[in-house]
Amino acid sequence: MSRQLQLLSVLLLTAILILPACKKDPEVPRSEGQYTPLKLTITPVWNGAPFNAATNYQTASGEQVNITLLKFYLAKFTLSNDQGEGQLFDADLFDVTNGPLTRVLRTSLERAHNLHFGLGLPPEINHIPLNTIPPNAPTGNNSGMYWSWGSMYRFVLFEGHFDTIPGNMGQLPFNFSIHTGFDTCYRERSIPINLLPGADDTMRLDLRVDVSRFFTNGTDTLDLTQGAFWHGEVNDIGEVINVNLALKVANLQIAAFSVE
Repeated sequence: MSRQLQLLSVLLLTAILILPACKKDPEVPRSEGQYTPLKLTITPVWNGAPFNAATNYQTASGEQVNITLLKFYLAKFTLSNDQGEGQLFDADLFDVTNGPLTRVLRTSLERAHNLHFGLGLPPEINHIPLNTIPPNAPTGNNSGMYWSWGSMYRFVLFEGHFDTIPGNMGQLPFNFSIHTGFDTCYRERSIPINLLPGADDTMRLDLRVDVSRFFTNGTDTLDLTQGAFWHGEVNDIGEVINVNLALKVANLQIAAFSVE
C-alpha cells in the first residue's frame, strides 16, 4: 500500500471514531434519583412590610404590641402537581424573630402547583418519645420546644409586650406569652402555587407569615386583654384550661401564611 493510501486510511478511521463523540446525546428523562434544588425562605412581615422585632405595632383591636419571640414548627411540607407529590421535610423548626430564614432543600418535581404544610406537629410526630430523637434534631431536646410535663411539644412560641393605649411607641407595660400545643392545635393548609426552576435551575419559594394576622382574620380578633397567656395548662382532672384561646390563636396563625 502506498504511503498516500496509508495516510488516507488513518484519516478515515480517525473521522469514524470522532463522529460519535461529536453527536449530541439524547435528552435523559428525569429519574427518581435526579433532584432540583429548592431555596425556601420563611419571611415574617407586618401588613406586608418587613417585620422588625424592635418596632411597636398596632393590632386590629387597637392595642400596641412588641413581638419578642416568634418560633414555630412546620410539618409535612409537600409540593405537588398533576403527576404526583414530593415531601421536602416531615418537620422543621423556624425562629423568625429576627427576620427571614432560608433552607436549601431539593425536590424530584420539575414544577409544582400546590403547597401543603402543617403548623405545629401532627400526632404521629407529637407523641414520639423524646429519648429516641437526636438532641440537635428539630424535634430533639435542644429545640426548647418540648413540654416534658405533657410528653408532647409546643407548636408556636408567640411572646412579647403590649399596652392598651394606642400610639405608645415606648416601653410597653404588659407581657403576653401564648404557646400553642396539643393535637387539637395542629393545623394544615394548602396554597396554590406556580413553581418552576429559574435560570440557574433552582426553584425559589418565599413563604410569608404576616404577624399582624395573628391578631385578626377579618372576623375573629385576638384581644390580649381577654387572654394574654396560654401554656397548655390542665386542671386536676386533666382537662385543658381556656382551650378556646389556644384554638382561636391556632386558627389565626395558620391563616397568616401566604406564598409570594
